[in-house]
Amino acid sequence: MTLMRRPPRTVLPMGDLFDRWFNDRWLFGDGDGDMGRGPSIDVRETDDAYVIEADLPGVKPSDIDVTVEGRTLTLRGHAGSEREQRNEGYLMRERSSGAFMRTITLPGQFDANAVSSEYADGELRITLPKAAETRARRIDVKTVPTIEASATPAAAKK
Repeated sequence: MTLMRRPPRTVLPMGDLFDRWFNDRWLFGDGDGDMGRGPSIDVRETDDAYVIEADLPGVKPSDIDVTVEGRTLTLRGHAGSEREQRNEGYLMRERSSGAFMRTITLPGQFDANAVSSEYADGELRITLPKAAETRARRIDVKTVPTIEASATPAAAKK
């Protein structure tokens, strides 16, 4: 009789089990056109605005809803995709659809009345102009003959 050694069984921590379950491609898509938990987005800041770019391939503009409230932007929509493949006399067709939502809280205030969006080739760009009071501005330094002692905050405390 030959004895065979089995590899020891390992006990997975509960967190690893949940990670495996949530990363399961069968449950949450395979990254091939399926958005899973939401679209990929980029958020960047310029001197005058916040710019959000989202990848929404196959989503119609009429299926996209953008709302703003306070410093928060919410992007909602419905995505659907269809894939067809023909091989050796059989036809395979796969369809997937589902709703998505992303909420982004921006670091500063923006002018909600001036927000604009553009959609082309599966990419959505949302531009949120910064509120005037939050924009960086240059302060000119003036030259004066003398600074009066009573006009400075430090002199007023004495």
